[in-house]
Amino acid sequence: MSEVSCARCEFAPLEAVLLHRPGPEVEAAADPAAVLYERPIVARTMDEEYEGLARLFVSLGVKTHWIWPELGPKDDRLALYNMMYCRDLFFMTPRGAILSRMASPVRRGEVAHARKALQTLGIPILHEVGGEGTFEGADALWVADDLVAVGVGKRTNSAAFAQLTVVLAADKVRCASLPPPERTQHLLGGVQFVDRGRVLVRTGIVDDVVTAFLRGRDLEVIAVPESTEVRTRQAMNVVVVAPGALVMSADCPETRALYENAGLRVAGEAPISQLINGGGGLACATGILSRSPSPADAGPPPRSGGGGAT
Repeated sequence: MSEVSCARCEFAPLEAVLLHRPGPEVEAAADPAAVLYERPIVARTMDEEYEGLARLFVSLGVKTHWIWPELGPKDDRLALYNMMYCRDLFFMTPRGAILSRMASPVRRGEVAHARKALQTLGIPILHEVGGEGTFEGADALWVADDLVAVGVGKRTNSAAFAQLTVVLAADKVRCASLPPPERTQHLLGGVQFVDRGRVLVRTGIVDDVVTAFLRGRDLEVIAVPESTEVRTRQAMNVVVVAPGALVMSADCPETRALYENAGLRVAGEAPISQLINGGGGLACATGILSRSPSPADAGPPPRSGGGGAT
């Protein structure tokens, strides 16, 4: 494997990410809804925002790698519209990447470009979800180094969950099937692990089963209430860059104050108006390649009982 290594923690120091910087095609869609956008995207503004995001990651010591698609005349050009949401395209494990199989036919062609980028970086492809399975990487979250929570029921189905269970069992990792939140497409939209034993939860849309599961593992749930910032500015769609430190969308002062009052540190803010127009946020756009946990940051504190995978 190359310098980019696999990770199984959601909050340890962030080493490397995979991004895709869209081109002018993102504003060429005659019907934005047909390519899954919430509103039209302005390509020039998006390009400026990506330039700022890349600079921010570099300033934080995060290596930034890119998907550079090369499409021939007969290739699926629909793949260009949503490839910017890289978190959906793969999930990192201790031995390599699990490639997604996107639920929407509009996005199916993206995974081939993610595969090529990962292989160029020297990252093994451990498994690619196939058959009747649909899986998107933002539905899988490391709860502990031996447990992955998977949001099953929207973009990820039970057939894919069965495949993940078998693949991860080889590393003695269990999978827990959890319902994804209301009003978001992925588990990541309502649950974000931000520090050792601490997790952000949009309690207004996350199923009580999920909250009980997290508390059953002695995790402190930091409730993030529904607000205009959370719903329309992706204020909880954050990228954790170190234990207790995160990058969030700009112009969300109420949510930033909530995080800081909870003892978290906002390491940076990024304008993401065009990612929001496309229906996603910072976490959606950031494919996590590598984290480097220290022993103290390697997972939640020891359990005192309760909880478990289903």
